Amino acid sequence: MRAVLGSDLLTRLEEMTDTQNDPHLSTAEKYRILTSAVAKTWDLILLNSTSAFVKSVTFNTVPNQKEYPVDTIIPAGDFYKVSTLYVDEGNGQLRPLGRINPMEEQSYRAPVSAVPMKLYYTPCAPTFTTGAESFDGINGWEEHTLNLAAMTVKKKKEDDYRPWQQAMMDVEQRIQTLGNRSRAEPHRVVMKRRQSAQDRYAAWRNNVSAWDLRGSNLELFYRYGWSL
Repeated sequence: MRAVLGSDLLTRLEEMTDTQNDPHLSTAEKYRILTSAVAKTWDLILLNSTSAFVKSVTFNTVPNQKEYPVDTIIPAGDFYKVSTLYVDEGNGQLRPLGRINPMEEQSYRAPVSAVPMKLYYTPCAPTFTTGAESFDGINGWEEHTLNLAAMTVKKKKEDDYRPWQQAMMDVEQRIQTLGNRSRAEPHRVVMKRRQSAQDRYAAWRNNVSAWDLRGSNLELFYRYGWSL
């Protein structure tokens, strides 16, 4: 991890744009500019490496409950996207779940028992307010944030922003070319038998079959067939 503090980014931004003592641009506004810029850098990195910033949490289902507000599972304001959701089958075995097809939802109901789950998710980009917050620049990619922020400052001051624009585009090219940090080998192809909806001899013992995300709620489903 290449952690860069917000205070370091602020200092570098001020040096790049000669705004250390600019009375027309407060520290709070510079942090807002950096926050806006880092969100765009974050999305660019995720577009090219979906697992770049993934975190994980564990939780248990509640019998007969389908909806779980995301902020009750993950620290409030930290959730951006679902990466992978697993059912913990015990003995270290995690079973990945697929997202439900809305056309098949009539064949599902809420899980009927307490089931341990593990959620890998992508958090939101950092918000810079005091300078204590950090950003993982991975391989110097915080330069994208800095150059984008410098462009914003220069436009605000009605100065020439093109040198910073070119520098930002150069870093974008690096991220697009080298953003995937798991290039060693492709995913392994797995062939498996499709189990029937009411197969009581299925290998898995925990009754969660699929998930969905609607608004701020994570929804969990158990496939039981057309009749109980």
